[in-house]
Amino acid sequence: MRIQVLGLCRFSMLASGDFQTTGTDLAANRRILYDAHRMSRRMAWFENLCLPPLIWQQDQDFTLVVATGIDLPEPWIGRLRTIAEAVPQIRLEQLPPDRQAAMCREALSRHTDLSADVVAQFRMDDDDAVALDYVRRVRADFRLVERLLNPHHPVVVNYTNGLVAEWRHGGLRLHREMAPNWGLAQSFYFTGGKVRSAMNYRHDKVWAKVATLSIPDRPMWIRGHHDVNDSGGHLIGRNRVEAEDAEIDDILGRRFGLDRAALAAALGEGSKAAAAQGQGKNG
Repeated sequence: MRIQVLGLCRFSMLASGDFQTTGTDLAANRRILYDAHRMSRRMAWFENLCLPPLIWQQDQDFTLVVATGIDLPEPWIGRLRTIAEAVPQIRLEQLPPDRQAAMCREALSRHTDLSADVVAQFRMDDDDAVALDYVRRVRADFRLVERLLNPHHPVVVNYTNGLVAEWRHGGLRLHREMAPNWGLAQSFYFTGGKVRSAMNYRHDKVWAKVATLSIPDRPMWIRGHHDVNDSGGHLIGRNRVEAEDAEIDDILGRRFGLDRAALAAALGEGSKAAAAQGQGKNG
């Protein structure tokens, strides 16, 4: 059986509405999304938190579509193109502005393998990460949902165990969290032969629409939180799991291949670059 693992990452994707910090005015949305201060921060998280665990996946047979606006400016589009050229699993899609759902479906349609028996889709933001064994787990855990699969709706697996990485007051703070339906490492299993989109389902309400399974065993994701998130982070900390720094650092290294000090330094450099961009704009 052929299972295609297909992910989508929206990178400052210019859309009409659908986001919490933007509206329907494309010119206003463009100013918000492409602001140099904001872009410096997003790129730092993408390059230093999101990408490394993807590059080091134990199962390298997956595709991640990075969707962005057709007019994303330099130097950001150049950096994304360089990344896409260096990482075989990444496909860069530049899309003209439309409603988010239509844009995401278009991006996914170009990379859906219609010959696959099952297409397992996942979504992530550019400041999130998945564990080193995420793709391998997606394939292995299909056996748990196979009997529930039907041609009309997906079956969803939620991995509810993860970390939150917060940038606050110039420093990186990490804690453990148990979180249902956050959308991180959330796997949508579709029957093959048709173009489908996980983005047609609200990640937090999907349990009310389709069969879902929650697996809390191992930390499977990191959610980034900082001053240029689209959401306000109101859910963060609601299901916090107390853990010592040593335990968190072990999870960070063993499950994601990351080092706290190196990650903090890289995000700090991104924060400094963002501040410099802001000063240059205001000067």
